[in-house]
Amino acid sequence: MTGFNSPIFLFLFLPFFMALFYFSSKRGKLLIGIISSLIFYAWGSLIFLPLMLGLIIANFFIGKNLRSTIGDKKRSTLIWAGILINIGILAFFKIWQGFGFPLGLSYVSFQLLSYLLDVNKQTIEGEEDFLKFSFYILLFPKILVGPITRYGPLKDQIGNFDVTPEGVAAGIHRFIIGLGKKVLIADILARITDPVFSLHKPIIAPWLAWFVLASFALQLYFDFSGYTDMAIGLGQMMGLRFLENFNLPYISKSVSEFWRRWHISLSSWFRDYVFYPLERKRLKWLGQPINILIVFSLTGLWHGITWNYLVWGMLHGSAIVFESTGLGRRLRTFWPPIQHLYALTIILFSWVFFRSPNIYFALRFLLRLAGDTKGLSPLIFQMTSPLPIIDPTIILAFILGIVFCFPVGQWIEQIVNRLAKDASLIKLPFQIIYDISLLLLFTTSVAALISSSFAPGIYGKF
Repeated sequence: MTGFNSPIFLFLFLPFFMALFYFSSKRGKLLIGIISSLIFYAWGSLIFLPLMLGLIIANFFIGKNLRSTIGDKKRSTLIWAGILINIGILAFFKIWQGFGFPLGLSYVSFQLLSYLLDVNKQTIEGEEDFLKFSFYILLFPKILVGPITRYGPLKDQIGNFDVTPEGVAAGIHRFIIGLGKKVLIADILARITDPVFSLHKPIIAPWLAWFVLASFALQLYFDFSGYTDMAIGLGQMMGLRFLENFNLPYISKSVSEFWRRWHISLSSWFRDYVFYPLERKRLKWLGQPINILIVFSLTGLWHGITWNYLVWGMLHGSAIVFESTGLGRRLRTFWPPIQHLYALTIILFSWVFFRSPNIYFALRFLLRLAGDTKGLSPLIFQMTSPLPIIDPTIILAFILGIVFCFPVGQWIEQIVNRLAKDASLIKLPFQIIYDISLLLLFTTSVAALISSSFAPGIYGKF
């Protein structure tokens, strides 16, 4: 069940949970939320449930003591204990993958760290209600792939749930859109990207390498943003407001802009808790470039402690360092399509390292992109299956992916609002069309789910 796109979640867990949650008292909502989140977590990661509960208990008491402790030495001891516990456990599972990886640990660890650091800086007060704190950490909509939600924005919402029919309806709409992005675009594109990156080496023609790379860029975006849409929609159903995590990242004109639009909760976390503290102690020479590279090295390693992720992070960091130079600043004056081309080139090439199983594969893949055909020879079907089959559904998903990388929804909304000024009743038929479209999208997504095997979110493994 551990996935918002599983039939058990859609037709059993979610309806039952929402019925109980909607009609419970405010305190009852806390208990229902915690119990349901424990069931959700145990379904996908039962063996690590004691670890998750231990982290919650340890951080709750550290935060509570930080609130009441007077004296810099004691506070310093407490905060460093909390940092070492959370980072140490995360690093252990990142390095020794043979033990498995606890569900949502990367997101939970960063939420716990932000909580302790904010309490230590006294920007928020340590929570004294264990139920509220547990609800915040375990909350199942955001435990899979985030967004990384800090306690401050949720503190007043938790326990004062504003659950309304309008909010539930808006949440359902957002959830359906996310489900469609995940099932009808990302999962279909995975049928061409996953087999290629599972090969021992990229024995594919250059044209196919380009198609697979573009498909992976779309797959990753619609998989991750689709899950995030579902998480935000679930939050709306519960009367909670999560921060947006994506804002059309592929229309960026620079790598810096890309990180203001991509995985916003992660980039803002590193900005506030790593980059700004480093900047306050910046070295006189090359201080900021070094700090940027440190931040993006850590961003890469957050995904996994491998050379591939480190190279991916360093590529983005190096691009941002370049953009802060005189030549990089001149780039902002160029014709916008050139700026877009520059940004997409860096982003796409970096995805090769992000997705490849190792550095050797990534380098060979880059050679294919450059037109290298060395070593290509016909192989027996069993060695290439299911490649290079690109059926019409993959082409359709690819086209839809490109189209919805642009602000199509905003354009339609602007047109409707413009027409509504001239005819006050114009919004009603558009609302009916919109609702029918969502119903068809949900039906099609469910049909695709039933006819295929369950595909977990890509970012769930991080």
